[in-house]
Amino acid sequence: MLPILAQIPSKPLFVLALLLAAVTAGWNARARRLDPKRPRSSTPLYLLVGAWLLLGLRGHSWIPSGGIFSQPWLPVPIFSYGVMLGTSMVVGWFLAMRLAKQDGIPGEQAGAIYMWTAVWSIVGARLLYVITEWQEFANPVDIFLLNKGGLVAYGGMIGGFLASWYGCHKRKIRLLRWADVSAPSVVLGTAITRIGCLLFGCDYGRRADGVPWAIRFPHDAPAWQDHLAHFGLDQSSAWSLPVHPTQIYESLGNFALFGVLMYLRRVRKFSGEVFLGWVLGYGTLRPIIEIYRGDSDRGNVGPLSTSQFIGIVSVAFGLFLLTVLLRKYKADPASLRLWEQPLPALIPVAQTGGRSQRRRRKH
Repeated sequence: MLPILAQIPSKPLFVLALLLAAVTAGWNARARRLDPKRPRSSTPLYLLVGAWLLLGLRGHSWIPSGGIFSQPWLPVPIFSYGVMLGTSMVVGWFLAMRLAKQDGIPGEQAGAIYMWTAVWSIVGARLLYVITEWQEFANPVDIFLLNKGGLVAYGGMIGGFLASWYGCHKRKIRLLRWADVSAPSVVLGTAITRIGCLLFGCDYGRRADGVPWAIRFPHDAPAWQDHLAHFGLDQSSAWSLPVHPTQIYESLGNFALFGVLMYLRRVRKFSGEVFLGWVLGYGTLRPIIEIYRGDSDRGNVGPLSTSQFIGIVSVAFGLFLLTVLLRKYKADPASLRLWEQPLPALIPVAQTGGRSQRRRRKH
């Protein structure tokens, strides 16, 4: 368990953010003098906001003053879970761009869909956690603090799916075409993120006395606190009781499922086959792993955990969709081999400006 990978001094980071803001603002101003049509960069503003957040959160003062720099600032922690989550998104990006190219989706369009899918997957994951554990959020501000509470994988998948649907609809791309591109990225990302769960100590398993591969978590870890409160663990114990390494179970299961999906992409006969492999595979894997989970922050739907319930529903949905697609494929095979079909005229990513210009012309 290694919840924090590094501590970065916040004062040098604050100064660096200010310097980068000045440099990027100067560079953009020079570029705009040479080319007045070049848009104004928002990067300096983001850097200034970042510097201001460092000042307030690490320096304990939202208003700059000379005295604040003479006081010690708290370092910026680099959380292992955040690093693995970020790694999963970067790896998923490169994989999705490669698969999108294979399926005839332009990189600009695929990148825009992926970006918003990633954003809304985090929103959905947080939202489902808040819904299932609403009693933890007496202070509404805590909802926006990801270090208080957690994320639920299925919430992220639902949020990402809805964002993908909207992005594809907006760009006139058939959803099944994109789904076969994004599914392997989601599975690989989940496998990587679960390593972050192991390092952080969350999503731990139930007690596993006598299991040779059981693991223990150190003092003050969530598993240690749970065992202290409910299983008679001695306060002086340096380690928790042995538990199932459910994070490793799910990570290995997703790596295996990723291999299956990549194989399906090679032998698929119709669009949606890879997506259904993910829906059915993860929908089966997750409820089984839930049996061995020991943490209580998962919510319940009757006798099932929230993720078990969603997993079972997703398998039923997947089987229904598989039946529908098989019938369509048998009736007209070419109509469902979407990766072989040319895309319609796509809407440019920066379409908002074009619409505004059209409105101005009408006036």
